[in-house]
Amino acid sequence: MAWTCDPQASTPRHVGPDWVARESRITMPHVTPFVGLVTGQIGVGKTTVCRQVVQVARARGCRVGGFLTPAIHDQEGHKVGIALLDLSTGEQRPLGHLDQGQPGLRVGKYKFDPQVLRWGCKLLERAAEGGYQLFVVDEVGPLEVERGQGFVRALTLLEQGVLPCMLVVVRESLLEALRGHAAGARVVDFRVTQGNRAQIWQDIADQVCPD
Repeated sequence: MAWTCDPQASTPRHVGPDWVARESRITMPHVTPFVGLVTGQIGVGKTTVCRQVVQVARARGCRVGGFLTPAIHDQEGHKVGIALLDLSTGEQRPLGHLDQGQPGLRVGKYKFDPQVLRWGCKLLERAAEGGYQLFVVDEVGPLEVERGQGFVRALTLLEQGVLPCMLVVVRESLLEALRGHAAGARVVDFRVTQGNRAQIWQDIADQVCPD
């Protein structure tokens, strides 16, 4: 026997196993995942905007996971590479450097470190287990969409809809492809420009983690 509370009675009542079996088949209402696609020209500040969104989301009590790819600069301030920053731990590793003949996976003008790529892939593989209210992927590009390499696991996460809220950086030429992978979600595009980058992070934060 199991116990339940009858709203019409002042004391609990016994219920039989058939009732318990029926109750076990009742599921919670489906919540449509939210996917924010952050796009804009190269160098406009998409990663900076995402970092600001993460700061606001944490201040509002949201559990944040995923990764950012901040730039690596030399002593003269020139961009010479890309790092991978784990948002759940704060650990950062160099992901790619300008191609100067060193070994690695060539992506545009950069050579990516396969070991750091695998590390990022593990973050994606564990995404559904982290209880994250916001999961950030910076970024999904031709390596994933066209070549099926790199952080391709992010596309699976979009298709499965297992995370309540994702923020994904993507170049404008791949927007339609990403929308196709997130067909079951509510998808909103956020285009970062020089004119709006100082305030668009507020709009994004209000969507992904309302105050």
